[in-house]
Amino acid sequence: MKLKFAKTKKRLTITKSKKRAWLVFSKWLKYQYVKDGMVECYTCGSMYPLEKIQTGHAIGGRNNSILFEEKLVRPQCIICNVFRRGRYATFTYKLIKEIGMKEYEKLVLQSQQVVQLKVSDFQEIEEKYKKKVERLSS
Repeated sequence: MKLKFAKTKKRLTITKSKKRAWLVFSKWLKYQYVKDGMVECYTCGSMYPLEKIQTGHAIGGRNNSILFEEKLVRPQCIICNVFRRGRYATFTYKLIKEIGMKEYEKLVLQSQQVVQLKVSDFQEIEEKYKKKVERLSS
């Protein structure tokens, strides 16, 4: 006789829920810039296939107050985003030209705030951007 045990569901941690939300947000953001399967790096202008492009922030420090701030995140190649550490001078210059100094200064202040998010908050963010991705793909 075999004993059956109920499978226990693994509890979703803050780290895992944050990662899931980020992946969907990042996917949505990259879709905003895709043309014929290619995306231009915001900082160097090189073209990359959608699956090879990353997303970078204009302000460093992936804290919760700005992590999902659409105004601050743009597509970047791995060279600019990782190996050249975001190329903040170029990124910032272009972003200020795009959104204006006043808006950029507001976002800098926002980046200094401490925001505590729960698993449920990240799940809401994930669902919000899943719906946006679905709308784009339909």
